[in-house]
Amino acid sequence: MKKVLIILLSVILLTGCSFFDKKEDKKKEESKKIEEVKEPENTEPEEPKYVDDNTTPIGLYERSGSKLKKLSEFSTSINGRMDIKTFQAFPSSEEEINHSGKRYADYYLEKWNEVNESRKYKTGFNLKYTLNDGTEISQNIFDPSTTQTNYDYIEVYLYDAYTHRNDSFYSHIEEKDTNKEYYITSIKLTAGTKFNDIKSKIVLTVFTYDDDDFDENNEYRGNSKYSVVISNKNKTYEE
Repeated sequence: MKKVLIILLSVILLTGCSFFDKKEDKKKEESKKIEEVKEPENTEPEEPKYVDDNTTPIGLYERSGSKLKKLSEFSTSINGRMDIKTFQAFPSSEEEINHSGKRYADYYLEKWNEVNESRKYKTGFNLKYTLNDGTEISQNIFDPSTTQTNYDYIEVYLYDAYTHRNDSFYSHIEEKDTNKEYYITSIKLTAGTKFNDIKSKIVLTVFTYDDDDFDENNEYRGNSKYSVVISNKNKTYEE
């Protein structure tokens, strides 16, 4: 009888241990499954926040002799395909400048080298206006290849007074000129064949930039910029 009891106890103990072992194994498997389905943590590095350390002064000026006067607005009667205005893109924030005793081209380079000694920054422009059908235009201009966009509305010409400082006459910058060092010292706007399709005032902005100064919409987001609002005296604008 004792032997029977001992055998029964042994069976119970073995069965119990096996039961608990299976229960533990089941818990471990369930825990492993939970870990497997757990979403991995986002380990991608965050994109560094944009900070612009460009403090280059820049303005749009009207030139008369040896004097430069900074413009914030410009209004003229624009009829047909006529020149609107040539604006000097000068590296300064002064309201008025007198470079008497120095040629404009030489004075420009002197000031440009003062504020951009490392040649890190380039000069660019943006034109903004709205058409009669509600289309909003925002055109960045960096070189001759980017002047042709929206040419029917506003023709754009870029000039380099320094490179041509010894020429009695020189034309606007062309594609062939961009394979060497050049400077954009001024920009001329001319009414295109569809200029009358523009219903708003025109905002011309000059800026200095390097590669990271544009957002996802290709809009300039830096600090170094200046704008002029251009209006046609022959047109009534909606407020």
